[in-house]
Amino acid sequence: MRKIITIYKKELKDSLRDRRTLFMMIVLPLILIPGIILLMTKVQMAQAKKAMGKEIKVAFIGGDFTPELIQMFAEKGRIQFIKDSPVDSVEILVRRGELDGGVVITSGFNQLVSNDEQGTVRVIFKKSDDAFGVLEKRLISTIEQYDQQIVDKRISRLGLDKNLFNPIDIVKTDVSTTREKLAETAGGFLPYLFILFTFMGAMYPGLDLGAGEKERGTMETILSSPASRLEIVLGKFGVIMTAGIATALISFASLNVAVQLFPEIPVDILDIISSMLGVKMVALILTLIIPIAIFFSAAILSLSIYARSFKEAQSIVTPLNIAIIVPAAIGLTPGMELNKITALIPILNVSLATKEMLSGSINWILLSEVYASLIVLAGFSLWFCVKWFNREETIFRN
Repeated sequence: MRKIITIYKKELKDSLRDRRTLFMMIVLPLILIPGIILLMTKVQMAQAKKAMGKEIKVAFIGGDFTPELIQMFAEKGRIQFIKDSPVDSVEILVRRGELDGGVVITSGFNQLVSNDEQGTVRVIFKKSDDAFGVLEKRLISTIEQYDQQIVDKRISRLGLDKNLFNPIDIVKTDVSTTREKLAETAGGFLPYLFILFTFMGAMYPGLDLGAGEKERGTMETILSSPASRLEIVLGKFGVIMTAGIATALISFASLNVAVQLFPEIPVDILDIISSMLGVKMVALILTLIIPIAIFFSAAILSLSIYARSFKEAQSIVTPLNIAIIVPAAIGLTPGMELNKITALIPILNVSLATKEMLSGSINWILLSEVYASLIVLAGFSLWFCVKWFNREETIFRN
């Protein structure tokens, strides 16, 4: 054990001298996570505000039938009416982007409405160009307001009770707590970040302690020491795992900083987020991150030992990002839940279990299954790493 600790200290000291390792483990999470969150939020808010304040060009066909509707649109402001466009060309002009939208009132509209019948108003827009659906909302909401105005006039003229047309009063009661709603929204995204940063934090020291030592010619030196192959690989493995876990913890801290820097978050929601990212929750999530860190560390070290050079190791390890991103991204899918099957799928089970932990509704039986599958995976990867390191043709492959 003493030899393992000695090797661990030696390799850790060497890794902390590497600027690339320090950047990936500390600087990148501290800068990247707050930067991503703040930038995405600011851009979305700016785009939504821009879309709401933009003056839109709308072709209005058949406006003579509905002067009240035109007046309602005019009162809303920021709408430029185009009244001379042929009906047949409105769709083409909207598709080309020459018009933002079109409102077509069918002929005989007034007559139908006067006879207490139903008239048709056609709304034309291009959904793919409608940022945040603002144009659709602006047109539809005004038409619905006009529709309600007509209904109110009919009810008043006929002396009817308004409730006659609403026999059912639908009262929506959402029993989800604010915490559960936040967990559903961010619960898939957060573990995605933590898993990714754990891998990134373990990658550079893992490449350096295997392929890097081969390039520097120091692998033979450490192999000639009194330490056994097992002790050497466990010492190196411990440093890589430490880097991965440290990067995950730093990403937690970075996320807390990002949340505190966001002024638009209400105080009550901020308190819930802070409790979700508190010490107890971080410790619980960390118990899931540790087996994943073991798996990543062992896998990276195995590939790094196999590679002839640092460059070759990078080309071998980089595709692993896809194997990590895909199952983590599946955890973002709405309706994806932790069950007996998903609890056995590596990385995906961490993503789904973290989501349930954040919501406070974890199933402990399924969580035990997640732990079991992760421990088996971590143990197998570590066993393979030790076996791989004991092969002479692997270590001296260059």
